[in-house]
Amino acid sequence: MSRIKLTNIGNITTYNSQTKTIENIKDKDILINDGFIDRIDLDINGDYELFDCQNKLITPGFIDPHTHPVFYHGREEEFGLRMQGATYQEIAEKGGGINSSINDVRNATTEELVDVVAKRMDRFLQLGTTTVEAKSGYGLDIKSELKSLQVLDIVNRNHAIDIIPTFLGAHAIPPEYKNNPDDYIDLICEKMIPAVAKQGIAKYCDVFCENGYFSVTQARRILETAK
Repeated sequence: MSRIKLTNIGNITTYNSQTKTIENIKDKDILINDGFIDRIDLDINGDYELFDCQNKLITPGFIDPHTHPVFYHGREEEFGLRMQGATYQEIAEKGGGINSSINDVRNATTEELVDVVAKRMDRFLQLGTTTVEAKSGYGLDIKSELKSLQVLDIVNRNHAIDIIPTFLGAHAIPPEYKNNPDDYIDLICEKMIPAVAKQGIAKYCDVFCENGYFSVTQARRILETAK
């Protein structure tokens, strides 16, 4: 049995499920048994490994409810454009946006994507995030969307972080369907969603409902199909 005592804690900030309030606890230690918090108390005696928190804050891990980690190359420059007032549609019309990431994901191997996604999860943990909702959505064909979800599953099973996978085939209209977007909606509803359901990895389905991407009517059809 692994027993760890966290001591010299500056402040414990946590949620009290009984009073439904946020509590700030001082001058107490935390005992962890086999990865689970066993006690929060002042005097904890026994045989344990001691960890000095150096007067730092202890809080439950952060939960990030919206991430897109399955991509190969970044598009950081688009944050600057968004800060300057550019819309997603304007960025896409200039060759940026979601479509610029599609070819990278389609051409990357599962192993290559697992490597970059695992490194991103390392960074999440370093910054205090212990659970992420993670979307597919940079493949936008059946093979690449299933590959993206498989990548999330592999990383989730081999990493300390908890990943909640979401199917986002409706992230954008891929270039090959630019002139017939309704055919892509048909593909999502008639082939992608059944294939994702059969794969059994995704827990949720999402749609990017935004001008230039998917309308409310299209989003409703996709989400009703996925129910």
